[in-house]
Amino acid sequence: MKKTVLHQRHVQVNAKMADFQGWQMPFLFTDVQDEYHAVRTAAGLFDVGCLGRIEITGAGAPALLQKTFTRDALKFPEGSAAYGLFCNESGFVLDNSLLFHLPADGRYLLCTNAANTGKILSWLKKHAGRDVRIDDTTMATAQLALQGPRSTHILDKLTDHQMKKMKPKTLRNMPFQDTTIIVSRTGYTGELGYELFAPAAHAERLWNALWEAGRDTGLLACGFGSRDLLRLEMGYHNGSDLDETRTPLEAGLGACIDFKKDFIGREALQKLKEHGVKQKFIGFELFDKGIPKSGNSIYSENREIGVVTSGNHSPHCRKDIGLGYVETRYAKAGQEIEIEVKDREIAAKVVELPFYRKK
Repeated sequence: MKKTVLHQRHVQVNAKMADFQGWQMPFLFTDVQDEYHAVRTAAGLFDVGCLGRIEITGAGAPALLQKTFTRDALKFPEGSAAYGLFCNESGFVLDNSLLFHLPADGRYLLCTNAANTGKILSWLKKHAGRDVRIDDTTMATAQLALQGPRSTHILDKLTDHQMKKMKPKTLRNMPFQDTTIIVSRTGYTGELGYELFAPAAHAERLWNALWEAGRDTGLLACGFGSRDLLRLEMGYHNGSDLDETRTPLEAGLGACIDFKKDFIGREALQKLKEHGVKQKFIGFELFDKGIPKSGNSIYSENREIGVVTSGNHSPHCRKDIGLGYVETRYAKAGQEIEIEVKDREIAAKVVELPFYRKK
């Protein structure tokens, strides 16, 4: 099982470790609910080093991304980030990734889901020309996420750059001790936040510096338990919500597809767009207690109409919630459905996403 460069530090502070897509990662440091509320009200610090980091360089890098990525890479200048997808020829999703156009030097950094890094690395190499270099830097680098309304205050203590001026989905280089790290205004929690990329040798020093800077803010170290709960309330897809059995159009990610350019999977997706999808991605709330699990069935009118992909209890909604796919005719907000939970069928209704909206 793979481990991030910060693994030993997590073990020393008695974090509860768990398997996450082939990596041994901290599930929690103190309590999932406490960590969740820290991010919503103050700040949380995550080790997300398990996410893949692939550098794409060379004169042919833009052309490779135009061919394989669903977004138009030429529209994103240096110092910006774009969320998009990689699809196969049939239009099914290989990965939903975050593409960074690194500042000043024209390189690209691709951040993939942990389970899909090897697959996307091979896919890119398969379609790359000789004028492109593709490097897996996952093990050579660290990735931290500082999320929450106090995250700017914490980060400002480490730099003279005024981080509050950074716009969402932008990035910049930031001096840190004797190196330079990349800071992006991105995250997976629905809160103001940043992701930081550093050489592996500087990871622990960066973690400790952020920890010291946040001591008076309510900052907590956070694991994947709270991160998954935060992303669920935002309706963001994880590995069980989006895989090679789904297309971006079924998943509600049509805005991440630029049909004006040619890319692998475009023809199949164009046809699907014209004919319409048979299933759609939804969020739902249960009327009674019960945690829906991935793979549970969704029913209406005494028949199965879909499947649950994620579920948990939402502290924000104070209800049990979930994500899944249903036949298109049942996907409208307000539609009443039933969710299979431990051999019971619990009444629920389809709701608009996200579940959580900042005031």
